[in-house]
This record gives sequence, C-alpha cells and structure tokens, in this order.
Amino acid sequence: MRNLSLLQRFSCVELSIPGSPQCLTIRSETGTVLVASELAITEFDPRTEEVYKEVSLTADDYLPEDGSGVVVAIQDLPDQESVCVATASGDVLLYNLNTSQLECVGSVESGLTGMMWSPDQELVTLTTGQETIIMMTKDFEPITEVAINQDDFGEDKFITVGWGKKETQFHGSEGKQAAQWKAAEVQPALPWDDRKPRITWRGDGQLFAVSAVCPQTGARKVRIWNRECVLQATSEVVNGLEQLLCWKPSGSLIASTQRHPNKHSVVFMEKNGLLHGDFTLPFGKEQVKVKELLWNSDSTVLAVWMEDLKPRENDHPNTYIQLWTVGNYHWYLKQSLHFGNEALRAPACVCWDPEKPLRLHLLTRGWASYTYNWGWSTVCHGLRNGTVALQLDDGQIRKVQMGQSDH
Repeated sequence: MRNLSLLQRFSCVELSIPGSPQCLTIRSETGTVLVASELAITEFDPRTEEVYKEVSLTADDYLPEDGSGVVVAIQDLPDQESVCVATASGDVLLYNLNTSQLECVGSVESGLTGMMWSPDQELVTLTTGQETIIMMTKDFEPITEVAINQDDFGEDKFITVGWGKKETQFHGSEGKQAAQWKAAEVQPALPWDDRKPRITWRGDGQLFAVSAVCPQTGARKVRIWNRECVLQATSEVVNGLEQLLCWKPSGSLIASTQRHPNKHSVVFMEKNGLLHGDFTLPFGKEQVKVKELLWNSDSTVLAVWMEDLKPRENDHPNTYIQLWTVGNYHWYLKQSLHFGNEALRAPACVCWDPEKPLRLHLLTRGWASYTYNWGWSTVCHGLRNGTVALQLDDGQIRKVQMGQSDH
C-alpha cells in the first residue's frame, strides 16, 4: 500500500513578530514565509528563525493602530518580486521585496472580502463588500466588475429542443436535475457560516469559481466563471453546502463540504455545477467544522483543516488537519495531525508549498512555525526480508532494506 510518511519536520517556536498571524504565502524563489498580521508584513526563514524583512501596515494608516485591522489575503508575486496584500477596509497593497517600498495600488470603497490571483499571475480577482467581482490585470488595470449573484444560469445553459410540453422537453441529463431544483426546499446557510465569498482558480487559469450566499434564499451557491469573467454555470441546490471551496489543480473537480442529516462530507463538484462524488469525514455530524480545504500542487493530497464545532464550556476547540488521498475511486485517510485545545497551539495559517508538492507549512496563533516534509512509501506487510521503496519530495527513490526485525 502506498502511504504518506513524515520524512522531516522543521519548527520555529520563538519567532518575535508583531501582532497575530492572519494569512501567509510562500516565497517560491527562497522558500521563506511571508506572513501578514494586523500590524505588519514579515518575511522569515522557517528553517533558521531568521527574520529578513518587516514593514508596518499601520504607519501609513493602511490598518488602524489599535490592532482591529484585517488582512483578507496575501500572495507572493515572483515575477514582480513583490507581495500583494488585500485588506478588509478595501486597500490593495504591493510591497516590493527588493526596494522595501510599500504602496497602495487601488482601493475599493465598500471593502474587500477576498482576493485570488490566477495561477499564471496575469489576472487578479477581488470580491467586494457590495457582492461584486472585480477583475484586473497584473498591473492593476481594471477589466470588468460584475455582480456575484446572477439570475442567469450561465453560458453553458441546459439544452432544449423547443417542442412539446415544458415538463417533457429534452433538457439533457443536467436539465432534468435543474427542472427539479425549483421544487426542492432550499435550506439557508448554516449558522456558523461567515457568509463571505470564496474564490478558487482552476490550475490552467481558464476558469475560476466563487461560492457566495444567495440573497434571495440565504443558501450558498457556487458559480463558475471564465477568464473573461463571463458566467459559465451555476451549481445545483445543495442543502447543507458550507463555505469552503478549493479547485483541484489538475482541473477535474472542485472540493467543498456538505452537512447531511446523518453525516458530514467532503463533496466534489464538476465545472457544470453538478455534484460528482464525496467521502465522509470520520467525525460525528455535529462534531467539527471545516476551516479550509487545500489541494497540494500536484493534486495528489487534499488537506482538511478542522476544529471542534461545540467545544466544552470554558474550553478552546480542538484542532485537526487530515491528509487524504484517492485511489480506485476510494478516499483514504493517510495522516491525521491533532493540535489539542490550547489556544496558542492552534493553527492560524496553513498552506502547501508551491514548489514541493509534499511540503506543508503551518503557523500557529502563538507564532510557532512548522514545516512538514512528507514522502510516498510502499508498505509490504508480512515480509521478513525485502526492499521497500520510499519516494522523496524531489522525486528521488530511496530503497530501504528490511530484515527480520524491521517489520
């Protein structure tokens, strides 16, 4: 059986960085971490604990000095040798890592709820406080602004042949389900939903998806848009659909989560908005809430970051990160990390490395940094003597000789 084995873990537990970590990105050229707090942007090396750069976000009033500011997203831009930050108050900031110059390249009066760059970093999509999507070039030239919530299904409309009664017209397999949506009882978003949009791009940069709460029904819907910000499809009614959204880089499926009456599942959606497969999380249906879903860069591992939904009185929630893989249409839990219920030990930011597919970066609320290097291993049960292959993150194969006492 092919398993994930922990090869190495780096930890930094005495970082001295102002504020509280809100979001991070990995600088692909150096492997350093760029993290934004409510006070500053900081670059540090997770292997040596050395802090390279630090720039204040409060000195020029981009964020308030009282620490109430919120950074909604941060993105390393290697071609521009810069890092881009979006704030909830509506500013888009660009910090040049060579000159250490920080500038505001644009501002949205209604505020920002999300920012996501296309994989080729030629386009940037922003979601605003007015429930719109703004698309801009990499030079921050506006291309278009559209409402997130559209009445139209999208360009990939269901097919009709235009004859016979409406209920007997040919709609195709998608249309048959669409004809039943109106009759379905739509349940509003769950009470712990933050009601903020989520953006995710497909790996080839030709499509992106946005999950948002519909103002008419109060339920979440996922809409798929093309690179020109033209609506392509709208998801079917999915009662219990939660806020998480992450497109598999290889392009086949969009991951989200759904709470059923009897279970809690990770569900997958195709680019036409229809559900296609799922797996059940190994918790009670009301035990945990999922904070993030994260595909690694080669689409082989899905990380599920969770915390207790209803912690005990005067207690902090337990936090978990599970790593799942799929084979022969079956999902397997390969690793489970448990961080306990101490507030400062809980993860604040988690992301996969953009260059090393099996490297996971984690930053806790108490400014401890952990880097996990995983590798593929082949486990042979019952062998007294033999050779086991271990595939490292760089693609190299290491052979391990097993003797009688090794199994």
